[in-house]
Amino acid sequence: KINSKRIARMKKNIFFLFLLSTLKVFSQANTSKHLNLSTTAPLPPPLEWKGKSETLIAGAANPWITACEKSDFKNTPSYAETMAWFKKLADASPLISMQSIGKSVEGRDIFMLISSSEKNTNAIALKSSSKPLLLVQAGIHAGEIDGKDAGMMLLRDIAFGGKQSLLEKVNFLFIPILNVDGHERSSAYNRPNQRGPENMGYRTNAQNLNLNRDYTKLDTKEIRAVIQVINEYNPLLYMDIHVTDGADYQYDITYGCAGKQGYSPAISNWVLSTYTPAVDAGLKAMGHIPGPFINGMEWNDLSGGIVDVLYGPNFSTNYGDLRHLPTLLVENHSLKPYKQRVLGTYVLLENTLKILAEKAQLLRQYKKLDEAIRMNKIPVEWKVPQQVSADTKLNSDATPQYLATDSFNLLGVSYQKKKSEITSAEYIEWTGRAVTSKIAFYEGTEIANTINCAKRYWVPAACTEVIERLKLHGIKMEIINAPKEVTVEMYRMSNPQFSNSDGLLLPFEGRMLVNANTTIEKRTQLFSAGSACISTDQSLGELAAVLLEPTSPHSLFRWGFFMSIFHRTEYIEAYVMEPLIKKMLEESPELKKEFDEKKNTDAAFAKNQNAIYEWFYSKSNYYDERYLLYPVGREN
Repeated sequence: KINSKRIARMKKNIFFLFLLSTLKVFSQANTSKHLNLSTTAPLPPPLEWKGKSETLIAGAANPWITACEKSDFKNTPSYAETMAWFKKLADASPLISMQSIGKSVEGRDIFMLISSSEKNTNAIALKSSSKPLLLVQAGIHAGEIDGKDAGMMLLRDIAFGGKQSLLEKVNFLFIPILNVDGHERSSAYNRPNQRGPENMGYRTNAQNLNLNRDYTKLDTKEIRAVIQVINEYNPLLYMDIHVTDGADYQYDITYGCAGKQGYSPAISNWVLSTYTPAVDAGLKAMGHIPGPFINGMEWNDLSGGIVDVLYGPNFSTNYGDLRHLPTLLVENHSLKPYKQRVLGTYVLLENTLKILAEKAQLLRQYKKLDEAIRMNKIPVEWKVPQQVSADTKLNSDATPQYLATDSFNLLGVSYQKKKSEITSAEYIEWTGRAVTSKIAFYEGTEIANTINCAKRYWVPAACTEVIERLKLHGIKMEIINAPKEVTVEMYRMSNPQFSNSDGLLLPFEGRMLVNANTTIEKRTQLFSAGSACISTDQSLGELAAVLLEPTSPHSLFRWGFFMSIFHRTEYIEAYVMEPLIKKMLEESPELKKEFDEKKNTDAAFAKNQNAIYEWFYSKSNYYDERYLLYPVGREN
């Protein structure tokens, strides 16, 4: 029964086992040599900072001083301490309430604070309120916890510090710790590139999954809880607070949205033209240095320019953009002192509430414009435009010449390149001295890949996990209650490749990624009761297409939700194949001609008995016609 495909699979499995064994040995070797040193990573010297925002720090006698403030911003409170403080605040103030939006795998509640001057603050009431609703989450990466401590201070001041007026025209939802399990995996050694606090949480959750890679597949309870909040409350603006790694520069608070190359151009325009100037002015007035999210073309060496690129909807910002939810990514600078970062985040949050109070109506109008977009061809990948020269046409190895959109005055930090005594390679050493330089600014605005959006998608009832994920996203669908025959297009897969994002035969974010070649077949397909019919004529239509079109790099197919189509369950023996082949050749001269051509042009095939049997088996009525057939139908 062993054929060429099964031999190939066996070889892959043997290689995979070898790789796992090698990794195990490597891991054991590393573990055995690990030294329990108390040395902390020596960070570059910080820039001196004093800001007006230091006046926001509560005095020692203030009964609502936070644990972070008490420690002079050296530490951040534990999960239990944080939630006990918030409960006490909510019990004491009619403006604050607290509720669990879900539980982690380790059983901790994921709490959300609701800050509002309205009497009724349930989801239905806040969703239908005339006031704009701001949703902010902190600690999606639990070591990057600035937002939690800033939010504690701001909510304290809203309740008892004379800032109740912030709620006159805005309602505020705040998730202080999203990655609650990672938060409790606390250590001084979790983030070597970050200056404080001394006790940092861990990047991933208890399943070792990165929550900010889970917005499309929804494998984690934490991101499912957030999406449920988005669906139930319908916030006007969503903010995700992080702390960045990478190069050194003067900016302490950087932030941005999906940009021009996204799915919500009107929303991006509001962020760039209305929100950014106003919030920058507020931050500068309090002594902070705001800037755009800094992403170097050459990683740490910013002299080569910075680039604005769209990552993918598995990230919060780009997921929000795809579903036309105004979304901001905040990346505080990791090398700035924790006090400076927390205070800057407080100022950012306060000014965001003020901007929404004045400019929400314009944002609502822009949001409606983007929600009305219906695309036949949906971009799924972008790239920075290149200058095509005669040399690049002739020489595929030529260095690409990227086209800069503009120049950018970088408020940077000087550095020197040094040769390592350890590796003999060059590395960058930051000096802690402020410099300003003009560098190139690039934008990934050229569409590199698109998918064709169907009018409707049919997901068979057997794909229960896929239907469940689509429902969690809030995508509207009709579940049929009786079998229905539909003429659809379906994809037939070939040459599947299984790997992680780096092309290695290893999982990525808990899943084995899949790529395959596709051909379209037109079929009349029977969909059983319980199947889902999804129209793309809805505000989440593009999201549905990006998740269901298998050629999309962000699809559920790509994430491995359809692995069973690669498994054959029936085979045929040689004693059956021999007489069957003779009969097939006698009945079909066309098949005989095709077989002869195949043998004459493919010497390896002609010498391979199993390959020949497999070829004829695939032409027979006995072959599984659903093998390698992607089960989702496209109706146009």
